[in-house]
Amino acid sequence: MVAHPVPVKLNQVLTGTIRDMTLNGLGRLYVTDDYPLKIANAIPGEEVEVIVTQVDRWSGYAKITKWLKTSDQRQNQDRQYLLDAGTAQRQNQDRQYLLDAGTAPLVNWSYPAQLALKRQQVAQIFQEAGLQVEVAPVVGMDQPTYYRNKTVVPLKWQDGQLLSGFYQRGSHRLVPMEDYYVNDRRLDQVIVTVREILARHQVSAFDPDTQTGTVRYLMVRRGYHSQELMVVLVVNQEPVEHLEAVVADIVAALPDLTSLILNLSPKVDYVLLSPHNRTLWGQDAIHDRLLGQQFIIGPNSFYQVNPFMTEKLYQLAAQAADLTQDDIVIDAYAGIGTIGISVAKQVKQVLGVEVVPGAVADSQANAALNHLTNVSYTLADAPKQFVAWQQAGIQPDVVMVDPPRRGLMQTLIEATVAMGPARVVYISCNPVTAARDAAIFDQLGYQVSRPIIPVDQFPQTSHIETITVLTPKAAKKEQV
Repeated sequence: MVAHPVPVKLNQVLTGTIRDMTLNGLGRLYVTDDYPLKIANAIPGEEVEVIVTQVDRWSGYAKITKWLKTSDQRQNQDRQYLLDAGTAQRQNQDRQYLLDAGTAPLVNWSYPAQLALKRQQVAQIFQEAGLQVEVAPVVGMDQPTYYRNKTVVPLKWQDGQLLSGFYQRGSHRLVPMEDYYVNDRRLDQVIVTVREILARHQVSAFDPDTQTGTVRYLMVRRGYHSQELMVVLVVNQEPVEHLEAVVADIVAALPDLTSLILNLSPKVDYVLLSPHNRTLWGQDAIHDRLLGQQFIIGPNSFYQVNPFMTEKLYQLAAQAADLTQDDIVIDAYAGIGTIGISVAKQVKQVLGVEVVPGAVADSQANAALNHLTNVSYTLADAPKQFVAWQQAGIQPDVVMVDPPRRGLMQTLIEATVAMGPARVVYISCNPVTAARDAAIFDQLGYQVSRPIIPVDQFPQTSHIETITVLTPKAAKKEQV
């Protein structure tokens, strides 16, 4: 086998033009036609000087040392500053920590440019999946900062201090943060308060190098409308040092605290949060309102992190579904029931299915909380439940799915097609798997029948939500 020559060396300095972007928000400078260097804080068209920081067989990473030309898509206040400063060491330090950690890779893009990039990437992804579709303009936010109602951040004792933030790309070095730029400002304040209490009591924090220590993460979530506050201490082990005093200090320091939870999630289990929760103070959950409906939100509940845009997302999905009062709707990957409950008053019946026992219990409680009698949720594997519903003679008009980033299982796609709904509404947080699954639907007789609707749930990041509507091909031909 002929060895693939690597065209650059570690620490090599070179200049070039940023050609395009990766899906996770890094610019690409091509050393050869097939060897890109991936670079943070880079925008297509910019001419830069870089130093190579990592070399792999098929690609590498580099860091900008100087801007020779900046893009007009960059935030206006940054462009001339970078050129005048000349070197990356003197760039806007107020945002550099977000780029170092990769938590807001588009933070130095103008917001209209972020939306244009995401639309272009969605179109390209569907095209690469073999689908010729139209992509609507991205639905964006009026105020695209400080929007998240939930955050999970690691803690680490580093340089003699207990720090909170995020780890630098590809390292165990924690980038300290107190202003996360995308969190509800109250969340940022709470993180600092709780961190300082833990530091005062000398509570150990998990160290990824030694694989020892107690506290792994702080999770904070807050109701957008209710303003109820939940704090979760995610720990690697018990007992927690000085726990009684820590709890007393947190309760005293946070007058708006509703729920304080201990989540035992050992690192060896490789999960962020486990199902093992213990209420240390207050309630087991918080409450919030979405599209006029009330929801109970526990520490493990999936609840969209951008409350303002979630309402737009679900409204657009309901409109795209062309719901009527005679419709039977299946809500797959139902979670705590947010989608099904939000459309329940527009349809005849909602049937939800979810594989996580706690989520099913939450969805049933949420349906009861909102006095909905036409909504039911079943604990089951979705493909098997679809078959059971079909055998029971249930004929859905609409199937709505909102899967995790990995997308749909092929068995669920096949079970959906077998039921023959008039419309499938696919909400996705990952356009790559959405396009992949839409291509499978296409092979099985369902095609994308409307423009893809991108919704910017995650401003300043590379992520984008999409709504895809699929209908039987025969039905579309009859409409022509």
